[in-house]
Amino acid sequence: MRAALKYGLVDGWRRLVGRETEHSLRQGEFWALDGISFSLESGDALGIMGVNGSGKTTLLRILNGTYAPDKGAMTLRGRVGALIAAGAGFSPMLSGRENIYINGALLGMSPAEIEKRFDEIVAFAELAAFLDMPVRNYSSGMSVRLGFAIAVAGAPDVLLVDEVLAVGDLSFQKKCYERIEQLKQRGTTILLVSHSPGAIWSVCNKGLLLDKGRSEGIVSVEDACRGYDRVNMLSRISAPPAEPTGDRLPGDYGGQRGGTGDVIVTALEILDDSGDATSEVEYGHSFVLRHHIDIRKDLDQLILRVQLDAEINKAVAIIDSYEAHGRFYRLEPGKHIVDVEVKRPNLRPGVYKFCPSVLQRSAAVHLFFQYDMATLLVKHPTDRFLYADFRASMYLESSFSVDRR
Repeated sequence: MRAALKYGLVDGWRRLVGRETEHSLRQGEFWALDGISFSLESGDALGIMGVNGSGKTTLLRILNGTYAPDKGAMTLRGRVGALIAAGAGFSPMLSGRENIYINGALLGMSPAEIEKRFDEIVAFAELAAFLDMPVRNYSSGMSVRLGFAIAVAGAPDVLLVDEVLAVGDLSFQKKCYERIEQLKQRGTTILLVSHSPGAIWSVCNKGLLLDKGRSEGIVSVEDACRGYDRVNMLSRISAPPAEPTGDRLPGDYGGQRGGTGDVIVTALEILDDSGDATSEVEYGHSFVLRHHIDIRKDLDQLILRVQLDAEINKAVAIIDSYEAHGRFYRLEPGKHIVDVEVKRPNLRPGVYKFCPSVLQRSAAVHLFFQYDMATLLVKHPTDRFLYADFRASMYLESSFSVDRR
């Protein structure tokens, strides 16, 4: 905090005396945005995506004039409407009625224009019963209603909308998106920040992916959504668990790893369809699970099993050697490699973890098990857009037919 205050005073003094601000980073600083460049035309709708901390809100605040860029330039033509944070710009001690006049003026509307559109704003926000209540008593949903109604009332030439539209009931969200579509048709340029691929896809015709303050420029909406999901998935892949020391296994089911100790799966590799070790595969491509197994004693009636866990749902699939082939294995003591080929899986894009285990029919207990031993990222396909719900794990081939009765 002290360093930030010091830097702020130094920069303020330099501007006051007409000296150029230094652009080199100082200790503890980083570029929130670096090298971002794009242009939009009237009627364009740009969907801005990125994980938390990637610079999305900072970009909107620069475009809105809240922040001044340290380097480069930004040009907006026409009236700008902005809804960047619930309640941002409202005076909490004043009523909703008073805040309509204040925020309308900040957006460039004249008193006469605000008066003309006042009833329209109140009707859209559906807050007539609370209009004379101090805004500090509004819920976040009520603040969003009022803020959005004011932002779109003056038919802005540019509309900046942050994730705040996710607040509120479904009917009001639908009304907001319908109004955004009307503004697009009238030539308003829309910039929408959202973590929802469905929202971006429904509103926007262009996409911008931010990753740690940088971007490769404007792409298609589908490519922005795929890129965002990939960055998001990579950020959710945790470091592999530390290799256990010693040969002794916990003899219970309470932990991450256990078994009788007669068998140890020392490693689990994932091989792509070219035979190379990988942690990522293309959507729909086959892959091989290569087990490195150490057999400690002569064993028969062995069953090799692999459990597949998704991020949210556990045991979305089980691969079992007896279910697949109807027979058991006999393995002598020593090192063995067992390959399990997974043919053309219907896994949706996402992060999956494999949990290998070895059982013996006559024992009815696990000789070995370990959760999350290997992690696989399934990439997005390029020939279709899978966006419906990140919680789903399987893609089912299907066909649709519609008949009017």
